[in-house]
Amino acid sequence: MVGKQCDGPARVLPDHLARRLIPIRPLVVVVALAVMFTAAPAQAHTDEQLDEWVQYWELALFYQGGITQELFMQRWDMAERHPCYFWDRCPAPPPHTHPSPATPMPTQARVWSGTVEAWRTLVVAYFPASQVERAMRVMNCESGGNPFAKNRSSSASGLFQHLGKYWATRSAKAGWAGADIFDPTANVAVAAWLQRTGGWGHWVCR
Repeated sequence: MVGKQCDGPARVLPDHLARRLIPIRPLVVVVALAVMFTAAPAQAHTDEQLDEWVQYWELALFYQGGITQELFMQRWDMAERHPCYFWDRCPAPPPHTHPSPATPMPTQARVWSGTVEAWRTLVVAYFPASQVERAMRVMNCESGGNPFAKNRSSSASGLFQHLGKYWATRSAKAGWAGADIFDPTANVAVAAWLQRTGGWGHWVCR
């Protein structure tokens, strides 16, 4: 894995996380993530509690300087326990006894494997709505949703398999100078910028 570069401009902590910065220490954040909600059964948390958990997870991500295996597994575990919140994979309502033939069935987004769906929120945040499903398909093909994926025969790395020789230039132009190629947020954000400025031709998977 490529080490995080330290000579780029300082990353700015988002406002909704900065408010938590003063009373919380890095170790406390990591410990809090490790024990938060573990005693409660799945589906026992409110959306407000899950919102708070996500904010602590993002704060830990900021303190760690990027994604770690532990943080990845924590988010995956919570997503598996709360698929409706993280992946919009909610239990289907009971079927209507007498469906109207004149009512068209709504189209639904494809639900990918857990490791891919875990990043949907991030993809939605950076890609335009019209490109979200295609971005999910490309990510599934390129890395299977593994933020640590590394091509054995090239320098392609991360969720969207950016080539290492272009990463420094492209990440800087996208506003992520100095970011680690394995940082999932930076990897997705730069992919969205690359697609927006040059289309999907940069990827073999389309």
